[in-house]
Amino acid sequence: MNNSTLSCPKCGSTSLYKNGHDKYGNQQFLCKLCHHFFKLSHSHKRKNFSFPYPKCTSCGKSMQIYKVRRSFVVFRCRACRTKDRVPFNLPEPVTLIPEKFKYFRFPIFFVLKAFVLYMKHNMSYRSLAHSLNIKVSHVTIYKWVIKLCTLFSVLFPTFTIENVFSVHADETVLVFKEQKYYVWLLVDHETNLILCWHVSKYRDMGQVKVLLEKFFGNSKPKNIELITDGLGAYESAVKLLFRNINHVVVPLGKNNQCESKFSLLKDFFRLKRGLKNTKNLAKYIQGFCVVKNLWKTHNGNINRILSQLHSFITTS
Repeated sequence: MNNSTLSCPKCGSTSLYKNGHDKYGNQQFLCKLCHHFFKLSHSHKRKNFSFPYPKCTSCGKSMQIYKVRRSFVVFRCRACRTKDRVPFNLPEPVTLIPEKFKYFRFPIFFVLKAFVLYMKHNMSYRSLAHSLNIKVSHVTIYKWVIKLCTLFSVLFPTFTIENVFSVHADETVLVFKEQKYYVWLLVDHETNLILCWHVSKYRDMGQVKVLLEKFFGNSKPKNIELITDGLGAYESAVKLLFRNINHVVVPLGKNNQCESKFSLLKDFFRLKRGLKNTKNLAKYIQGFCVVKNLWKTHNGNINRILSQLHSFITTS
């Protein structure tokens, strides 16, 4: 390629070739006369992902990107070739402005009541529209539920309970439009409350890592007892990443703390006749867990539940 604006820094010739890019994406040039090889910029490669790259669990050295898939990234250690899978966690942007709720055409009491009745009593949108004694469309109630589920996913990423010493973890399969989705729950042994939850398309050690990291949060890992079934992903995560956890394995079908929640969750989706938009799956599970915990905490008193939800929205 002849380029009149560029010249070789060695001989001054303007007869140049474009000679590909280096590993950082900088354009390279080659002089036709003296065969001098040069480039104009020397910028370094930027990180492909915003989250921190993991360290190798075997040798502790930095890992590099090995494969990129639709929902996770595979990292590999440069020294010992150990691999680790990190799932994408890309939450949708949510407007956390409580003043947005004052633009509802109806009082916030009806919005929260429709949300609780839909999640707890398995009522349809059309039956809710007839039972609220207000003239409202079932599409409007659908928008209420989705908006509140999205908001509570930020207000309640996990439930923090003091003096947690024993937790139950389990996963179940939900099938929508011929695709499998795994729902992971972490339940407190004493209070029977759902501490955290996670939705994924895969069932491996990386998903267990995400679930336990949600539970510990920014606090220092504490010594707890983790009760699970015989899935090997739990044992691998505890041995490699969470050495402070005492892992207890129970026979398959005996993890009743989680399985009772899964039966209610499956009944919830069965009565709803599935989902038309699978992107809302995580939002529905978020709202289900929030209402389930509040219903158990307040012994089914719907007035206390509505007042607490209202206080959460107005004070956040």
